[in-house]
Amino acid sequence: MLREPLSRREVINAIERKGCDRVPLVFHKWWGEGLVEKYGERLTKMSERFPDDIFIAWHLEPGFETSPNSNRSYRLGYKDDYSNEERHSIGKAVVLLPDWSDLDKFLDDFPDPNEPGNFDSVVSSLPLAGDRYKLGCWWRLFHERLWAVRGMENLMLDYYDNMEGLKLIGRRILDFYKVIVDRYAELGFDGIFTSDDLGHQTGPMMSPAIFMELYLPLYEEFADHVHSKGMHLFLHSCGDNTKLMEYLISAGVDVFHPVQKGCMDFKQTAEAYGDRITFLAGMDVQHTLPEGSPQDVINEVRYMKEVFHTPRGGLLLAAGNGIMPDTPLENIEAMLTAMAEL
Repeated sequence: MLREPLSRREVINAIERKGCDRVPLVFHKWWGEGLVEKYGERLTKMSERFPDDIFIAWHLEPGFETSPNSNRSYRLGYKDDYSNEERHSIGKAVVLLPDWSDLDKFLDDFPDPNEPGNFDSVVSSLPLAGDRYKLGCWWRLFHERLWAVRGMENLMLDYYDNMEGLKLIGRRILDFYKVIVDRYAELGFDGIFTSDDLGHQTGPMMSPAIFMELYLPLYEEFADHVHSKGMHLFLHSCGDNTKLMEYLISAGVDVFHPVQKGCMDFKQTAEAYGDRITFLAGMDVQHTLPEGSPQDVINEVRYMKEVFHTPRGGLLLAAGNGIMPDTPLENIEAMLTAMAEL
């Protein structure tokens, strides 16, 4: 291994900007769809040389239209048959609540966060954590959950036509995730990582006014609950989140990922917010990693440290998203090497 993983205390110091010379790494080995199939053992062997400074563990999330286990109710859907319902997200996902008149049915069949077995894999993997910082993970927080429930087009209209219905679902989602946070806390985890893709390429998906009315109270209560358990809150949000950063910081987000290149300006973002939030800065997987040279990749890693890192810490490094199979293996190795040497 190029270097030993950082200790839990070193990672905490970096997140809390209490002084950390090294840059912690997590989600730097984020393999996108098709990457493992393309490179196979070559990718596995190469990546084993690089440290994972943070231990990550995923509980079993509820399904969408179908359950991931034998309990048919461990899902967000409520219908026995969704075959004739509208689909969204490139036709891959079904609208789970197509008719607001069925809201009570939807809420009555909401999954139980204490589902038997949904933390079995977390518990069984804990011996692998060692002295590392432990991060409990799941995808989709509030906006992404409502998007899954209603579909994007419906959700954009609901912001104006049925805000009260969205608030009811948002509250149920919040209550569910408070229990999940409690369960991670009971197992000694140090942080929570989740996602809410709030931005598109040039701005947020909703107006700041909509965010303030619907999402900000949910974020505030969620972050308060995470903090009450002694944990940090990590948020992944793709796109341009510039207009929402003040709200995310005030709500209590501790670590923000990825500061997407081409959407958010690294230097301006660091200067405006770097004294109040820590960045899990993400390597550009759209252009630099697949299209650049190994030296371009190394230069970008070093630039991210130059911009975001301070003597107090405030920087962790990752891939910006899943690394796709059009990425040269030598570029992935150059990224991992440069990150591990910082």
